[in-house]
Parts: sequence; C-alpha cells; structure tokens
Amino acid sequence: MNPRRPAATAIAALIALTACTSSPGAAPPRDAGTVMEDAAASPLTSPAVTGSGSIAEKLPAGSTPTKAPAQAGELAGQAVPTNQWWSSALTGPRTQPLWTHPLAVRAAADGVQISGAPLTASANAVITPFVPALTVGTATGAVTVVSYGAFHVVLRVGLAGGGHVEITLAQGSPVVWLRFDGAAPTLNGTFRDVGSSPTRARLDIGGARWDVLGTDLAPTGNTVTGSGRQLAVARVPAGADRASWEKASTGDPIVRTTATMTYDAAAGTVRQTLTARRAGGGSGAWALLPHHRAGLAAGPLPLAGSYPDARGTMSLVTADAVRIDIPMPGLLTAMPKVPLSAEANKAVLADLNRDLADPPGKGGSYFGLKELGRLSTIAEVAAASGADTQRTAALNRLRPQLVDWLTHTGPNDGRYFGYDPVWGGLIAVPAEFGAQDYNDHHFQYGYLVRAAAVLAAADPTFAREYGDVVDLIVRDYAGSLAIGPASGLPPFRAFNAYLGSSAASGFAPFADGNNQESSGEAVAAWEAVARWGVVRDNAEMTAYGITHYALEAETARTYWLGEGLTREAGYAHTTAGIVWDAKIDFATWFDPKPESVLGIQLLPLTAGAFHRGPSATRQKDLPGKPTVWGDLFAADLALSDPRAARRRLDEGVPREESTSRAMVRYWIEALAVLGPPQPKAPAPIGSLAFGPADAPRILHAPER
Repeated sequence: MNPRRPAATAIAALIALTACTSSPGAAPPRDAGTVMEDAAASPLTSPAVTGSGSIAEKLPAGSTPTKAPAQAGELAGQAVPTNQWWSSALTGPRTQPLWTHPLAVRAAADGVQISGAPLTASANAVITPFVPALTVGTATGAVTVVSYGAFHVVLRVGLAGGGHVEITLAQGSPVVWLRFDGAAPTLNGTFRDVGSSPTRARLDIGGARWDVLGTDLAPTGNTVTGSGRQLAVARVPAGADRASWEKASTGDPIVRTTATMTYDAAAGTVRQTLTARRAGGGSGAWALLPHHRAGLAAGPLPLAGSYPDARGTMSLVTADAVRIDIPMPGLLTAMPKVPLSAEANKAVLADLNRDLADPPGKGGSYFGLKELGRLSTIAEVAAASGADTQRTAALNRLRPQLVDWLTHTGPNDGRYFGYDPVWGGLIAVPAEFGAQDYNDHHFQYGYLVRAAAVLAAADPTFAREYGDVVDLIVRDYAGSLAIGPASGLPPFRAFNAYLGSSAASGFAPFADGNNQESSGEAVAAWEAVARWGVVRDNAEMTAYGITHYALEAETARTYWLGEGLTREAGYAHTTAGIVWDAKIDFATWFDPKPESVLGIQLLPLTAGAFHRGPSATRQKDLPGKPTVWGDLFAADLALSDPRAARRRLDEGVPREESTSRAMVRYWIEALAVLGPPQPKAPAPIGSLAFGPADAPRILHAPER
C-alpha cells in the first residue's frame, strides 16, 4: 500500500452529535454521559412489553436452564448475574476455583483453599494451575452468595465443626478477607515461619511468600490461629519492598465495587474508573493487568513487585480507585460511501446478486440469528453502493424474519424469545450452544440487535412497533442498567468490568474459570448496542454501547490478538483462541485448525470491525492458505495489504456463513482507496480515521 495515497473525501455529513431531542435516528450527544456497573436489586418478574412484539411467559422443555441458582442465599428471588468469574458459586456444589488475579479460591469438600501458583507455558497454552497454599477448615458445608459488586463477591461457607466463614474476593486484590462466625480463625498449610508478628504472620510456602493478617496470630506446626473474628490472606508479590507492601496490603476488607465509564468524543477516549470502597475507608494494593497499565491515569501510587498472569505480567499500585483511558477506536454506524472504480463497483454488484441468490441460513439462536446479520450486511453494502434494488430485496427478506423472532404467537411458534423466571433473562427458542444456560448470549443476540438497527434506520416504523422487545434483548446481554433501572433482568451479565472483556459461559463450570472464544462477536455485540441506541434516539443506551465497545475492542486486540503484548516464554503464537480466567489456549471449542483459532476472532465482518490493527503479525499464525473462512482472512489481509487481499479474493475463497460476499469485496476495495484504518485517532461515533498514521482523515458514515 502506498502510505501517501490520500484518504477519500468524506462523502456524507457527520452525524450531528447534539442532544437527542430530534426524530428517531438522531445521534447521541457528543459526550454521552457516564454509565455504570453496580449491584442492583431486580425481582424476578417477566418484563412488560408494549407495541407489536411479544415474548413467551413460559419456555418449552429443552430451552430451560439446566441449573438453578441453588446457592443464591439472600439473593433468592432476584435476577442474578450469570457469565461472571464467580458464577459457579451460584450453582454448586460448592464452587470451582474463582480467579481474582492474582489469587484463586475454591470452596471444596475438604476446605476453602487459597492458591497463588506460578504459570506453566507450552507451545499452545499458558496455564495458571490451582495449587492450594492455605486452607480454611478441614471440611465445608453449604455455600451461599451473600452479595456482589462490579468486581467483587462475598461468599458464606459452612464449616464442619460448626459456624461459617464469609469470604470476600475482589478482582485485582492480592488479599482475600475471611470473617469467621461461630468458628475460630484458623488456617492450615505446610509453611515455614520467616519472621511473624502478632498482627502479621510471614510465611514461606514452597518458596513463595505469603502473609496472614489478624490479631494474636500464632503460626505453629501446620496451623495459623488468631483471636477475634477476622483474618486476611495475601500473596506477597515478587520484588516487593517490605515496608511499602505491608502498608498497602491491609486487613480492611472491600465492601463495595463499582465501575463507571465515560466517553469523551473530543479527546477520542473512554475513561473507565474502577472503585473499591473499604469498610474503614482508605486505599490498598491493586494488581493491574497489561491493559490497565497501558492506559493508567495519574493518581495511584506505584508499588514495587509483580505477579504472573496468563494474560501478562501484573504490576501493582496503591489506590482507592483506578482510572484508565483507552482510545475510542472509531465506530462507523453504517458502511460509508467510498468512490470505487467502475470495475470494483461491478464486482460488488455481482457479489450482491450472488449473496441474494444464496439459500437462506437456517437454525436457532445462533445460526438463525447469524442469517439476520448476513441480510443486514447485504442491505448496508447495497446502500453504500447505490444498489437500491438489492437493498430493498435484502430488507424485504430481513423484516419478516426479524418480526418472527420478536413475536410469540403460541405453542406452535418455531422461533421466539421467552422469559426465564429462574435466573431472570431472555432465552431464544430454539436455543443453540447452551444458550438456555446463558452461554453466548452476547455472541448470538448481537446479530439480531445490529440487524434491527439496520432495518429501523431504513424503516422507523419497525422501531416503533418492535423496539420494546429489542430493548429487552439488549438489556439481557448488556445488563439491565443499560436502560434505566433493573426490571426482571440482572444488572450485568456478559461483561466483566475489571477484565475489560466479556465471558461466554453462563455458569462457568470449569476449573479454569470463565472463558471467551470469539472476541470478534463480543466486540460486534457492543457495536450493535451503540447502533440500536442511535436509531432509538436513546443517549443512555448509546453511551453504554460506545463505552463497552471501546473497552472490549481494546482487550480483544491485546489478549486475543496479542497486539503490543509480550506472551509468556514458551507460548509459540501471537494470537489466542480462547482466553480463560486462568489460562490462554491456542485452540477453539469446535476445531483445532490454526485458521479456526484466528478466524473466530475475525467474525462478523461489519461496519464496526475496523477496530483491529494491521494483520501481518497475526496472520503469521497461519500455516498456509486457509482451508476454511477464506473470505474473512482476505478481508483481514486488506488491513495491511488490500492489493494482496484482492488477488486472494479473485482466486476464490470459501465463505463463512454470516459473511456477505459483497461486504468482503467492498471492504477490500474501500481500504485500497482509503488507506488503513487508524483506530487510535480521535473520531466521534459515526466516523473513523483512515490513511497515513501521521495525517489521517476522518470518514463519516452516511446520515440516516
């Protein structure tokens, strides 16, 4: 690519970023406000629906959750979050390891175990093993979830000798807090005392330093005991300065965690603020992941030491809140009109006709909704190309399918959404890939929400008639706080504020914690929320979508695609196929081929998929010509070399189910004209910077 090729002149006016007081389809305010993740009560009750859409009050057999929140405790009767790092604590029995970064805790049959083991690395995986260092009790009984916040949870675990222990776990905290009731504060383990005091037991456990904080501590034999009711357990970081570490590692427990995000269009940034309030106030030690460190705003005091983590080495600070600034990577809310050559336009038109000649995709909550995404993409490319006949044909096919999903007509209906009164959520029927257990809701439902935004932009009556159900679907996977107060749905579901990314497993029944495979579908889910917020003229929802899109895109580039990240020595790849709480895998759930590992990060191909950087480094993970999803790899190649991508496409490539041929062609030809996208250049929603990095030009999506 010639870096001096000028970007195309903006084709259409910038979406007006003014207060949302105009007709449906108006864009959000320039600074769309602050959005929050926080705990919120939401009684289990089927949400009311207005307009022409409807949901089922009862789900059929096979589409109901296979587990109940049996350990919800005081949260019983409330819609509770799924898809969290602590979700296994709700379903039982007891818990899987709960990974806080840098620690992990498991309520097991023989005690509450605390681990902080080093990594192991191989060519295809980086793993954090769970190795108990200290254990509370010799056996445990019932587990209940007492409370939770944006990135903490409190568990109550019964002890065999009577009484119980309440355990406070917070992500990013190197300290676990234990409060005993009806039982003596006791920890068991194999350790060597290396200079304890009555308020801090200093232990060597297998060559690693651990501290236990409490009152009248007595480490003897294999047991640490104390008086009072509380203990705190801390893993001492490598390279710690003793005085500053012991000041920062406090026995004062965290009692509330919140996360707020604010979009600053002028600066082109999203600021996330993670706040932890402690029982006694004040600050404490935080462990930061690489994306935190890269965007860290002034305020926290550096703290010597580090921890290993599968995502990358963690550094430390002392603070009561951590603020990070990340680039808003530009978000086109429609495919822009780019002046292509006559030959390229002819090729796009031919591919549009081929797309429309394809048999319609079939399936349930995943493949059926991917077909909606395909049709909406065809319509968008046709609009950008001036192919009115093809656009009308695509929209005419899209509308009845969307209406079918958004209405429930009775027991013989084949496709619809129903309310689950067990957990509090919407289940698409028929459910695929465990969606009845809240697996993959953001992956799946994001296709529908984006398709609804495309149709509503062309036909505002659709939003008026069926928008209420689409709003509920957004709230199901984005969190009920995305639009006003909670009502029958949990305050958050897929997204994890501390990790900056979503998780796909509803109940997290794995020793390695929760996980996410398709970072591309996760980013697209937030794109869909922002685009639906725009056509709904809803500033709050749009802000929710923009801010989460930016953070999900940042962590997708970092942890899945490996941009700017130093992987653990021994891992042989740039990319990761699945990122877990405790490990990264060069693998997928469905196919071991390298093109599948990378390809699942590249779909769907939409107007919002320009957040990825140049492709040359990640495509080195491919052993040769891809045997699946060649269209996705051609489009990805165009981010670095559109001419090579055009040649590959002209030779013929296999197609991914949700991907429009015309979109791939238009994407490649547009990048040949515009130059590479510059996702870190400030650009308000509805626009994106293209061209040379030192002098990019802003391209705007067409006005609606």
